Amino acid sequence: MKITYFSDTDTALLEFSSARVVSTHEITPDVMVDLDAQGRPVSITIEHARRFRRVARPRVPRQPRPRAKARVRSVRGR
Repeated sequence: MKITYFSDTDTALLEFSSARVVSTHEITPDVMVDLDAQGRPVSITIEHARRFRRVARPRVPRQPRPRAKARVRSVRGR
């Protein structure tokens, strides 16, 4: 994957492959996806990319840490 940012137009281009683009679909007014003959994404163009600076990540609940086992001291001869 290759990511290119064009500061003069505030556009980000995410390229997934070098396949020939057969069609382009507008996802939102600022996001377009290019598809190959099999319908796989070739690239995504994001206009006004500075608005998308923060990419939302899905929140994964943290797993509690396993508690350390208490050490039991053995006393010999008692």
